Amino acid sequence: MSTITSRAHRASTVTSTWTSPDGIVIDLPITVDYRIEDDSGHPLVLIEATVDTPDGEPVMTKVTFAAAHGLDVDRLQREFRWRTPIDIVTRLIPRLISEGRDPFDLDLPLTGYPQLVLGRTGKRTQLSDDFLRLIAEEYLRLGRGYAQRIAREHGVSPRTAVSWVVKARERGILSPPPSVGAAGGRLLS
Repeated sequence: MSTITSRAHRASTVTSTWTSPDGIVIDLPITVDYRIEDDSGHPLVLIEATVDTPDGEPVMTKVTFAAAHGLDVDRLQREFRWRTPIDIVTRLIPRLISEGRDPFDLDLPLTGYPQLVLGRTGKRTQLSDDFLRLIAEEYLRLGRGYAQRIAREHGVSPRTAVSWVVKARERGILSPPPSVGAAGGRLLS
């Protein structure tokens, strides 16, 4: 049987700081790992993503993947979400600190992203502006075929994914499309 864990780690040297919208100052870089170990503690899979601020905003500056028996690229394609380490550093860690918890002294959740870091844990809860902004960003990045991909990532129907984009437009997070019936737009502040 194997054990799966995920943790955040401080770097030995602080190279920058970032302040969350809530005013929480985070020393960077931070490495977020995802580990699968066998019964004796030997690593079977190790993914490490380092988040830093080379240009003022948190971005992943390094990602390493290692697997003792080879990487299952189909599983990675299905299950690995590239944005999760950034969401952990920019959203989950500030929330944990504001709650008085040490994010470097606990196991991180293994599933539920991005809803978990946005404080959205159920499908019936009200859609936050943060969540809709994330959806709008994904919509603009993905372009054609966005509904299927967003739906698969969030475990909802494509129709729900489309409704989230519509809601982002209604709330003024995403501009109207350039012409009636067209796709696209831009993020609004």
